[in-house]
Amino acid sequence: MTRRFDGAITVPEEATDSNVVPVAQRPPRPVSIEIASAILVVGGLVAIVGTVAAVLGLDPAAADPGAQPVIALILALNVLTIVIGLLVRAGLAWLLCINVVAVLLFVELTAVPSGSATAAVLAILDAFVFVALSRNRGWFDWHPPVRDPAE
Repeated sequence: MTRRFDGAITVPEEATDSNVVPVAQRPPRPVSIEIASAILVVGGLVAIVGTVAAVLGLDPAAADPGAQPVIALILALNVLTIVIGLLVRAGLAWLLCINVVAVLLFVELTAVPSGSATAAVLAILDAFVFVALSRNRGWFDWHPPVRDPAE
């Protein structure tokens, strides 16, 4: 049987050694980086599902034998988009990430004049990702301080 006030009495914590240096922690991930990562991962997954649906016969243009290399390229680009989204979330490879996002943005901007609303929305989302990566470069550059071995 437990008592009502068990654990309610607290005692002072043990004194910490002031000579021990606390472990450096990465600053919290900016919200815009979280959103950018989600845009890349979800966008890549949705595009892969759309491409697979087109290949399975839901789109007659995908049945053309000349379209197969293009479809393979699109699938590879979408897988790369997912990988880049995971790298963004982990705070790794900033230069690679921003360059891939710039290429994605360029590809989608070339499809906007055709009147595709989907291409316009994807271009806007990729522009947001590009700006988020540009503005938060310092978060990607963070490294734990190097301890002096003489200490």
